[in-house]
Amino acid sequence: MTDHITDPASYWGALWSSGRRYSPLTDAETALLDQHAGPGHGRLALDVGCGDGALARHLASLGYQVTGLDCTPAAPTLAEPGDGAVESRCLDIEAPQSPLPGRAYALFTARLVYAFIKDKSAFLGRIRGLLVPGGLFWVVTPMAGRLPPDLASVGITRDDEEVLTSLWGAVRATDLGSLRCYALRQWGNAETRGR
Repeated sequence: MTDHITDPASYWGALWSSGRRYSPLTDAETALLDQHAGPGHGRLALDVGCGDGALARHLASLGYQVTGLDCTPAAPTLAEPGDGAVESRCLDIEAPQSPLPGRAYALFTARLVYAFIKDKSAFLGRIRGLLVPGGLFWVVTPMAGRLPPDLASVGITRDDEEVLTSLWGAVRATDLGSLRCYALRQWGNAETRGR
């Protein structure tokens, strides 16, 4: 289980620094995200667990003003240089004092992160509190039941999925191979999405 990770910054920092890389972003995944997120029009987006910045750079290419967060400084330093549209910050989203502005984000993304969040209900409450009405929370995660037993802890269970998908205005789930992509829409007027 992921419970053995007591210090996420050190744990992930050591893996990133050793050259470890994770499932690359695919064309099928970005095409699906593009359908749900639409053009950014300069609106704010936040990529939680940004790693090497691939997803954050993609969001910037859609016209979002993107901040990439990672709990370890090792990951964002590996990000490819961009056009300045992505700001990378070392910050643990689960820390109660994380300095983020209030209800400002049109889009939150969490790719291959949700299974590792310790207090999922608190995390989701914080995300909902920072999204504008009609905002989108995009989650990509493996499902524990589809993984070999020794890797099941990097996926989410049915109970985790129920917590994830409750209390949203609209929920869409799409399977892409071993990954499930969730488009979770905040309650609010669709006009606020800029679409």
